[in-house]
Amino acid sequence: MFSWVRRRNAQAAPQDADSILARNVWHYRYVPDGWRERYAEVVRRMVAERRWEGAGGLVVSDEMRVTVAGVAALLTLGYEEPYAYPDLPAIVLYPGAFDARRRDDGGWLDLVGGGGPQLEGEMARLGEAWRRGPIVLSWPDALRSARRPGPGQNLVIHELAHYVDGLNGDTDGLPIVTGEAALRWPAVVGREFDRLVAQSRRGELTLLDHYGATSRAEFFAVATECFFERPHEMAREHAELYRLMADFYRQDPSAWLPPPAPRRRSAAVREAPVRIDMSGLGLDGADAAFAEAFELLQAGEPRRAVAALTRVLNDDPKDAEALALRAEAHLDVNDFAAARDDALAAIALEPDELAGRLAAAEALFELGDDAGAFAQAEAARRLDAKSAPAWFYRGAAACELGRFTEARRSLARAAALDPYDGDAQEWLAEACERLGDHKGAAKARRRAAVLAAAPRPAETDDEAD
Repeated sequence: MFSWVRRRNAQAAPQDADSILARNVWHYRYVPDGWRERYAEVVRRMVAERRWEGAGGLVVSDEMRVTVAGVAALLTLGYEEPYAYPDLPAIVLYPGAFDARRRDDGGWLDLVGGGGPQLEGEMARLGEAWRRGPIVLSWPDALRSARRPGPGQNLVIHELAHYVDGLNGDTDGLPIVTGEAALRWPAVVGREFDRLVAQSRRGELTLLDHYGATSRAEFFAVATECFFERPHEMAREHAELYRLMADFYRQDPSAWLPPPAPRRRSAAVREAPVRIDMSGLGLDGADAAFAEAFELLQAGEPRRAVAALTRVLNDDPKDAEALALRAEAHLDVNDFAAARDDALAAIALEPDELAGRLAAAEALFELGDDAGAFAQAEAARRLDAKSAPAWFYRGAAACELGRFTEARRSLARAAALDPYDGDAQEWLAEACERLGDHKGAAKARRRAAVLAAAPRPAETDDEAD
């Protein structure tokens, strides 16, 4: 598809751009045929004409340039003429979280630090977009968020949304909009922003990231991420806002991106809080709180379970079982970072904590750390060779790592251990497809479709044992 050319004073583009995009930008395989040429032109021009700089010791590679440009091109697909961010002077990549500061005179960005992910403090950042300055990104985080659908976050899209927002001179959440959209924008965005602020203060689970509640500018960036990462859900839950974004970006991603696959874990939705009574068990203190948390988790009240387990851990911060259970509760509300932290803390205390290993594998997989997820799933498999989730996350992570033969074996084992796991069948189909086993892929997909239409049978007491 790409016919790469050399440009004067520009970095030559690689010949394997297609394979890089297919591997690193999950949207790429779904770009409509009518937009392919325009997409290719934007990627080509960004790689060749923008200045790419490495900081913190990072050497910028062809893979980095093509990946970032491939994500950036998504925002431009609706425009008739290829738009390659001509006023963007540079893209700066770090090997991890970085420390960025303006010079005292307000001039060009002064890049300092760059010590990697270990940087802490309020100046440690994953991305920055300066008006009339460069886009600055943590390369590992840019790659992780680009490789597959996740909770609606994409670092490159977020920072480029700030750049687009500032094209009219102010990064204030009001980009260059015209016509009817300009009349509707203040009311719709104002209402949605206020709604997110209120939900964030109440700690509610929301489709739009709570970070969007910090300012109108961050709201626009978060909304843009959601628009390109979770368009079907955004169109359903924030219809007016979605239509405004579709008008602004001149495209409807829900028309060309597939709907998200259902998550393996889904917390029950209750009309009213369930009442848990521990008074008859003769427990008190941390024991009562732990029992209450377990019942709350089973009843579909994960946020209350987190609160109860936090009381347990305030009493004993080294309770590995409570940490592992709180990790599960965090997973139920899609708080993957908190789940990861709790699970890894549990494992540090009790390396043979199977629940902690499984929670860590799931959290790391959702966060895009496929190597970490594989390692935790493998550890869980060694602890319990009959654990279907351990085999599942081992296989799914192997698939994302490109180890398709290993993935097929692991996912087939997961499916055999749990014949009602539709997710295992879907991932098995993917692994088979990548290995050229089209017959096996078709069989797994048929099985997944059957399982999607039929609910999992209820467990009996004997089965539960």
